[in-house]
Amino acid sequence: LSLRTMVTLSPLLVLLFVCGNALRLPHKTRGPSDGDAEPYKTYWYDQTLDHFNFNTQPATYKQRYLVMDTFWKAPSRDMHGDGSVTETCNGPIIFYTGNEGDITLFYNNTNFVTEVLSQEFHALIVFAEHRYYGLSMPFGSQSFKRANLGYFTSEQALADYAELIPYIKGKWGATSCPVISVGGSYGGMLASWMRMKYPSTIDMALAASAPILQFYGTGVSQYAFNEVVTQTYAKADANCPKQVYQGLKTIASYAAEGPIGLSNLTKTFKPCSALAKDASDLIAWVINGLTYQAMVDYPYPADFLEPLPAWPVTKSCQALLAKSGLEGLVDMMAVYFNSSGQAGSCFNMTKYDDTIGDVGWDYQACTEMVMPVGSNGVTDMFLPAPFDLASFSSYCQATWGVTPRPSWVPTYYGYGGRNLSESSYIIFSNGNLDPWSSGGVTTSYGDTIVAIIIENGAHHLDLRAPNSADPASVTQARQQEIDLLTKWLKQATAKRIRTYTP
Repeated sequence: LSLRTMVTLSPLLVLLFVCGNALRLPHKTRGPSDGDAEPYKTYWYDQTLDHFNFNTQPATYKQRYLVMDTFWKAPSRDMHGDGSVTETCNGPIIFYTGNEGDITLFYNNTNFVTEVLSQEFHALIVFAEHRYYGLSMPFGSQSFKRANLGYFTSEQALADYAELIPYIKGKWGATSCPVISVGGSYGGMLASWMRMKYPSTIDMALAASAPILQFYGTGVSQYAFNEVVTQTYAKADANCPKQVYQGLKTIASYAAEGPIGLSNLTKTFKPCSALAKDASDLIAWVINGLTYQAMVDYPYPADFLEPLPAWPVTKSCQALLAKSGLEGLVDMMAVYFNSSGQAGSCFNMTKYDDTIGDVGWDYQACTEMVMPVGSNGVTDMFLPAPFDLASFSSYCQATWGVTPRPSWVPTYYGYGGRNLSESSYIIFSNGNLDPWSSGGVTTSYGDTIVAIIIENGAHHLDLRAPNSADPASVTQARQQEIDLLTKWLKQATAKRIRTYTP
């Protein structure tokens, strides 16, 4: 790939939505017959492989889902003299719409749901794994062969959830219970889409940091993402973006000198493999590190894709400005890539953390999740690299044999032009430090499409465990979410009371 293509693609690949502060901690994944030591129990459902083609049915695959019922209050049933029974729900189902990774990662790091909402609402907690991620592989080790990828779409994943929920209701005797879909990032997108596409199944949704507008036809600029990245660094120090831009220009200048310049860059940045042909890997590494760091700019130490200190953007800007020239940029990148000495004696600039399903996401980005992100070097701190759909399509053809459909998502989910007024009972939360807030819903529509903006909040900070270092804004946001869900649950529970004869 050319330098421009690499720089253009790298922000797309940062859509590796993460949910929590322990992503690098070891976790155990189990098969259907293994024991359960965690707070949840693991189950497997024989899921329909293709919901939209009767010629492929009844083919199924094993879909994994996790259930935690520690705080759940099962429905009450009142017997009447005529033999009928009135069933009233005492605790809803909170259904996490699994996104691009092992579902145990999302369970272990979405503590606002598992520790707070579970007790607040006496809820049955369900985390369902997305097809083609984690252990929910329709074709096992052959799942990513091109011939087997035709079933890998968000539409199929939502249909999985829509089929699974009634089964869970029946299995746990919760037919009368409302369902709240919850998710962060791509999971938040899925949570909101579940409410839009399956409103009789999903009563309400909490979609955190869900960039459902980061698509063609919605009016969001391709440059908006990197503008927010730049603003996040500018909030830490107004001089920081200027120095980043100058550093990237210096790298490009050295690269233009050929072997001598590349040799100087190799000595300065210490990549594990010498820069032999160009500086594309180096520039992509810098951009990815800066972007990831903006996403996870949390007010306390976190162990995400890399171990980070509290407020890492501020720490990295301090490192950048403490030295002149490229030495400052080297120290800046070390905050993200080497805070605990994890990089060792050199930086691996071609391999990133693989705990999230980046291979699967790459395929999704090449089909329907086309989220254009570009830079212009004017309103952002990066070198000019507009999103090039033609180059991206060529990459997708070469890698996966597919051509992207850039306008399909807003067409299928029905909100082209940002019109969400036909939907209802969805909370969209976004932190203003999070680059993906550029494609988030930040305007409320009436009383039932509610946008919550979290000042000094990074990527779905509200779904993380409450922390004493949290800014007041996220504490207030969580309380607003609880208040709205409480109000909506009261209405939904009353509607779902049912009387039947056994």
